[in-house]
Amino acid sequence: MIRRQVMVLPGLLLAAPALRAAPAGIAFRLIRNGSAIGSHEVAFRDLEGGVLEARSLVRATVTLLGITVYRYSHETAETWRGGRLVSLSSRMDRNGTAGFCEARSEGGQIALRGTVGEARLPAEGAPLTWWRRATLTDAVPLFDPRQGLVVAPGLQRSALPGGGLRVVVVGGEGADVTYDGAGTWVGFASTAEDGSAIRYERA
Repeated sequence: MIRRQVMVLPGLLLAAPALRAAPAGIAFRLIRNGSAIGSHEVAFRDLEGGVLEARSLVRATVTLLGITVYRYSHETAETWRGGRLVSLSSRMDRNGTAGFCEARSEGGQIALRGTVGEARLPAEGAPLTWWRRATLTDAVPLFDPRQGLVVAPGLQRSALPGGGLRVVVVGGEGADVTYDGAGTWVGFASTAEDGSAIRYERA
């Protein structure tokens, strides 16, 4: 019988990078005036080169007497490396009115192109896609991924029990965003175009 020997090289084991799993997906139900009208889901995937991909999909439909009076969809694909945005592609449809945004890291900046035109942000720039807690600080230049609009809302941050965080976004439509102690996005509330209250409920 031939005995096979396996040689383990300690140096290679020490050099091997630690594997970091992508975050778990996030899913919410959209609640308007007490009724569910849609969903918001975020899925994550690890890509080569230490890149994290985040894909968000928002869908909402409002009906009145069985007739659809409002329909909204917004799909966004982001890639991140080392805490900085690498690229973003976004498509929105609001009752038949389209919006888009494309962003890419180049030359030490974020090149932004969208429905409202073109702009450049510092390399630290980030989209308001809500799932990333580190985005909502005064040090991060922000843009709205629905149309590629550069925004500068006020951010009122307050600590929650267990290491969580609440951020009230002041300006525009406004938002009330919460994260748990692990940094996971767990809550959201805002105001719709018609003035109705929208809140997110974990699915």
